[in-house]
Amino acid sequence: MACVWDRVGVGLAAVCACVVLAAQNASFDDLARRASDALDSRPDQAVLLFDQALAQRPGWAEGWMYRGAALYQLRRFREARDSLRKGVALAPGKGTPLAFLGMAEYELGEYRQALADILNGESIGLADQPGFIAAVRCRAAFIFLRGSDFARAIEQLRPLAKNRVETPEAVETLGLSVLNLAYLPSTLPPGRRGLVDLAGRAAWAHLGERPAESGPLFEQLVAQFPNEAGVHYMNGVFLMDHDAAAAAEEFRKELRISPSHVLARVQLALLLDKGGDAEAAIPLAGEAVKLAPSDALCQVTLGRVLLDTGRTAEAIAALEKGERLAPEAARTHFYLAQAYRRAGRDADARRETAEWDRLHAEQEPVEMKAQP
Repeated sequence: MACVWDRVGVGLAAVCACVVLAAQNASFDDLARRASDALDSRPDQAVLLFDQALAQRPGWAEGWMYRGAALYQLRRFREARDSLRKGVALAPGKGTPLAFLGMAEYELGEYRQALADILNGESIGLADQPGFIAAVRCRAAFIFLRGSDFARAIEQLRPLAKNRVETPEAVETLGLSVLNLAYLPSTLPPGRRGLVDLAGRAAWAHLGERPAESGPLFEQLVAQFPNEAGVHYMNGVFLMDHDAAAAAEEFRKELRISPSHVLARVQLALLLDKGGDAEAAIPLAGEAVKLAPSDALCQVTLGRVLLDTGRTAEAIAALEKGERLAPEAARTHFYLAQAYRRAGRDADARRETAEWDRLHAEQEPVEMKAQP
């Protein structure tokens, strides 16, 4: 059976931290050394050796973690999960074992807990092994795809593209995410793979801030798949920074193909507003809210364009809805502060400005934080 870490290009011994052993018992030291040496080549033997070492020293946190890694390699995911949980409980605050635990939970279908552990591990920091990080982030993206939360799936993959940690799995997952296709790579129909592959490569180069590479890929995508949902929206996003008129036309094309496309309405409304035609933006933003009333971005977009037409009271109502839906979104507090200031609500404006300052300082772009 192929080692899962061979598929992601990472050795188990490299992912785990170095074993630090107290030389209290020569037999234990020997067992621990032999178990660690067997991790990559003989995971079945490693499990037996870790069992013997842990029988002597059950409080050995790293042993439980490494044992879980070996069991994961053997696809004994339930045992791997339980062993990793013991290790994490004995030595909390380490990002790599938590993310590893989340991967085992994912394989068992425990998606909610898997996502919580993966995100917690990412926030603490993962071992500096790009292949392992890519595997972890892809599992989180899979969970978001299962729930059709495409925006958060993209955000899981963005740091990989930015740091050029490219794997076929990550690129394909990004293609699914940007096209809003609720498939996993393993369930994607063969007839859709060409579209998803090209969309993934174009989006990968775009998120990696390589316009010379992404531009021709987007052109090819539109030429090959002009009638596929999501394609013109993707191209519009690419064009926004350097050709607003062309981007707006792409969003209009998307709406002709996908009449219920929420984000195409949002982006077109923002472009119109930025171009000085806030009145024309209001109907589009209003339609987006009707299609997705619980989407904070839609509410905030409506609030912004209402504010720019002088309809301050209505703007405040929409922005406050957006704030309730996503209180951690820093920009919402910025716009609310503007709206309150225009309404003469100075105390409220100061409160929102303070919250904007706090959140803006905390929310740096997500990077692949290395574990200390």
